[in-house]
Amino acid sequence: MKERMRHILCCIGTVGLMMTMGAVPAMADTLDDASYNWDDKVAANVVTYANIRESADADSSCVGRLPSGAVATVVGAENGWVEICSGEVEGYIREDLLLYQDDAKNLYEALHGTGDVVTAEAVTQEEIQETEKIQEEIQETAAVETDASASNQDLDLMAAIIECEAGGESYEGKIGVGAVILNRIRSSEFPNTLSEVIYQSGQFEPVWTGKLASVLSRGANADCYAAARDVFAGANTIGECLFFHAGGGSGLTIGNQTFY
Repeated sequence: MKERMRHILCCIGTVGLMMTMGAVPAMADTLDDASYNWDDKVAANVVTYANIRESADADSSCVGRLPSGAVATVVGAENGWVEICSGEVEGYIREDLLLYQDDAKNLYEALHGTGDVVTAEAVTQEEIQETEKIQEEIQETAAVETDASASNQDLDLMAAIIECEAGGESYEGKIGVGAVILNRIRSSEFPNTLSEVIYQSGQFEPVWTGKLASVLSRGANADCYAAARDVFAGANTIGECLFFHAGGGSGLTIGNQTFY
């Protein structure tokens, strides 16, 4: 249960805490094309900000955040994570959330121009306390939740479509796919049951290719079941998005998928 709550809190940190963590980005140094060295620099290739973790682990504490396009200096790399230093913040960011060298420079200039360099924002003690408060509220709610919040059939179906659409993606990406489906159920533009949304004509390719039926027959992977349970418990990494597709584009990019 504790592990599951850490996952859900991480998701809420991705979307829900944006309103409570509204500090102004720190500024340091002046960008000068002739002298600023981009060889060891990265920029956050995200819509809002990338969380900076205390260690190379999605469950470790957030120590700061790197706003979209903001710059950090590479210190090292470890198991898909990049150790960075930016402003007064040091920590780890997932490597798939970053652009490097010239790509970082181009992204930075497109978003921030060539003035003072935008760097990371530290997480304040007040923000940490707010996070802990939200975590306690989630744990209190989850203590009375059981898998009965969704029927076994719905759980199987949600886990299967998550595996089909995001089996190779991160936990945040898996949650994103499930959250899109629940957003559709709540929307007047789509059917109002899980089965009707997933099997709606022309919506999910694994339905008509037979892949969904195959996964349902053997049962989805354990991590997809975990993501499905967390989605039904309220986890959401994509806000109110109703669509997603593979690859980049306009919208919220998580791993190899874009949500909009």
